[in-house]
Amino acid sequence: MHWIKDINVLIFDMDGTLYQDYSFMGRYIRKMMKESYSDNEIEETVALAYDILEGKKPIKLGYLYDPEQLVFHSHQDLTPVTSYDWNGIEIEKTESGENPLAYIGDPWGIAHLMAIKKKISMETVKKAFNDVRSEMLMEAYCIVKRTDLFDEIKKLDNKKAILMTNSPLPTGQEFVDFLGIGDVFDEFYFDGKKPHGIKELMDRLLAEGYQPEEILSIGDHPWNDLYPVRKAGGHTCLISQYEHDDTTKWSVSVKTIDELVDVVRQLTEESVIAK
Repeated sequence: MHWIKDINVLIFDMDGTLYQDYSFMGRYIRKMMKESYSDNEIEETVALAYDILEGKKPIKLGYLYDPEQLVFHSHQDLTPVTSYDWNGIEIEKTESGENPLAYIGDPWGIAHLMAIKKKISMETVKKAFNDVRSEMLMEAYCIVKRTDLFDEIKKLDNKKAILMTNSPLPTGQEFVDFLGIGDVFDEFYFDGKKPHGIKELMDRLLAEGYQPEEILSIGDHPWNDLYPVRKAGGHTCLISQYEHDDTTKWSVSVKTIDELVDVVRQLTEESVIAK
């Protein structure tokens, strides 16, 4: 990774990046469905969601899809290549119409796909979201604080560290407070509205005089976190324990936070050498 010596700005996602937790997805789906569906249907839906996450179904993590028609697409650099129905049967490629395509990028996105399929109201989804987010900070289910990662980020001298998350307030701030990272980053953006928000952030950084090759974006959701930065000429790091059916070549890919710590440590070492 010869390019790493040029990095002066790091943009971090939060959920799935600063901590890794995949257990919430089942609880999230159960909360969405509990009022209107049988226990059997709920558990079948949870099992399907995890099968998609783990690559066991024809519909894959990394696919594009039309939220209205529930038509799914493998793709090449976000251009649909082959289309499938809900059962994974190949169908004739269709126009997406007025509705923009979505991207199955992470467990949150898979849970949202289940909500669309089951026609669950957005009010119910929002309540389930808030409930499961609160639960993730409780002792029984709490996320793991990776202080080793946070310590490495804090060591980065003369580099700008930015946190941009699509998590809205107040839950985004609650997670920052729980993780104890209020002094780790130079800038915080909640309800970041990625991918558009990260594109706007890139535009601002370039206007400030940073070059694209000085910027590294790190996240678990390629559509939200990586594609806008890659398109602008910046560097990208995908972190995910699960395979994305996406042929795009990122600057670096890691599966675990242990591996991400090693990447950030390389930046720390470059900072020391540059002194």
